[in-house]
Amino acid sequence: MQKPATQKRLPAFFPLEACVLRLRALYESRGFKQISPPMFEDYSLYLDNKNFLGADWILTFTDPVGRLRAIKPDVTLSIAKSTVSGQLDCTEKLYYTDDVVRFSPGEGCRALPQIGLEWIGRDDPFSNLEVLDLALRSLALIGEESAVDVSHLGFSSGLLEDANIPPGLERELLAAIHDKSIHGVAALLDTNGIPSEDKERILTLAGLCGPFPSELGRAKTLVRGPKMERAFEELLTLADIVRPTAGQAVNLDFSVVSDLDYYNGLIFTGYINGIPGVVCGGGRYDNLMKKLGKRSGAIGFAIQLHRLESYFAKYSRQLDVLITYKNPCNWKTLLELVSDFNEQGLTVRCESEGADISGISYAKLINFPEGGSAQ
Repeated sequence: MQKPATQKRLPAFFPLEACVLRLRALYESRGFKQISPPMFEDYSLYLDNKNFLGADWILTFTDPVGRLRAIKPDVTLSIAKSTVSGQLDCTEKLYYTDDVVRFSPGEGCRALPQIGLEWIGRDDPFSNLEVLDLALRSLALIGEESAVDVSHLGFSSGLLEDANIPPGLERELLAAIHDKSIHGVAALLDTNGIPSEDKERILTLAGLCGPFPSELGRAKTLVRGPKMERAFEELLTLADIVRPTAGQAVNLDFSVVSDLDYYNGLIFTGYINGIPGVVCGGGRYDNLMKKLGKRSGAIGFAIQLHRLESYFAKYSRQLDVLITYKNPCNWKTLLELVSDFNEQGLTVRCESEGADISGISYAKLINFPEGGSAQ
């Protein structure tokens, strides 16, 4: 007699895998389309944009026809180069799960998994709102407590331009602000003879860091000129509309800085309580698109999945059932028992009697054949 059909409980994925699936589902629900960027690119793409990468080392090889190729150290550059959005009225919403290859002296070459998304196309105020909202939702899916630090390069650069800061000094000041070195900022301003009024405004900018809505009040006192006004209005819109979930904090922090040759406008970094370093980073990179000859704007972010590995390691996967069996035994009955448990959606592992099972985590132990009747 055939058994009645029952609804199976699927075995749980490893926590990191489940997290990636939830993130993919989130991006799909907002109309983002998954793409698979190429593994290799012409080395010249990265050589011409080393400052965007923030790294000097790139793994290269010569292909069979003599071209110098690179194993990609960055996904955004690859997507930006290949996008078909050459017109401002065309919008592409893309997401990816991919590896980038990076080098560090202590660890050598590593393939580092990422998941991220890119909004590429016409200048649309909603792009900032949706991308920041998705970044917040992504962090909420990963951990119970998270924070996002928000900045705006138009605001920072607008203030420095209003103070007639030359480009070379501007980069030095932004680097000192990024390092949260108020003393370093003050020393640069004093050394270069910056007037006291401008010095005070720049030092105020460097010290702005705190809850998004409240710090906007302090930022408003610094606004001068159309560039800063536009930037402030964008930040104000974000503060009014984008809402963190429970356990999340959003801060205004102008120490979040990126290369002005590539980035402009909104930029942000995201953190998870219990994970050292930046988990999520992103922003608007219209300047990169312009440099690549694209007539479109762009904004996106990437989540560093390799930083989550140790975080999720504490949620070690436990077997539902561990079966130990004598050798030989009734193999047919043993397989039927395993199949029975699998039909219930339970995870099962079989080990011969005498095997070392001390490192195996399980909820139930069965000694076969003593406990071998199908249940």
